[in-house]
Amino acid sequence: MHVPNLTERLAAAGLRYFGMAELSAPLIPPRLAGFTNSTAAEGEEWAASVENDAPDYQERVNHEWYMLSASQGLFNRADPKFLVAVRSLPEEESRFSWWAHVALASDWDFSGAGAEAQVTGHGWGNPEFAMLSTDGNVVVQASRGQKWTDIVCLKNPQRIRSLRDAGAKLSTSTSVPEETREALRRWLDHTSSL
Repeated sequence: MHVPNLTERLAAAGLRYFGMAELSAPLIPPRLAGFTNSTAAEGEEWAASVENDAPDYQERVNHEWYMLSASQGLFNRADPKFLVAVRSLPEEESRFSWWAHVALASDWDFSGAGAEAQVTGHGWGNPEFAMLSTDGNVVVQASRGQKWTDIVCLKNPQRIRSLRDAGAKLSTSTSVPEETREALRRWLDHTSSL
């Protein structure tokens, strides 16, 4: 999967790029990871919210993301590596997306510069992203609603029945890109006994 200018766009967010995850890897697809904030999490969910009109909105979103992600295992504070969902063409919402291996740089900004670069959002102050721990056991998703920006962490997505059911349904939908349907089936098959 080739993503134009990805290294530069990720750098704008404060992320160092180490290449794309193998398409054959049995990882939860970003399309399904995006359901994190609407899944019945069965006690495996943690969340933080920031008011969209907060005067320190950008800093608070970044801070809440870091505190939640570090405490729940998206990455190790000493070696902050994880996966972030990227699309082949950022301006096309429905295109196939997959995971990029990244590490957090010392100076990063997901809600401002990263969102402006269309890596962690849809314009400055409009964060929208999905992230995954390198072992696939922690998903963090953020989205801006009408009044609040929610950051949701879901642990052990492979064990969440409602998420697996949503994945099974998506895997048969012709409105979902074939690459995503294949990735969904691969993840569901690989995690069926976990």
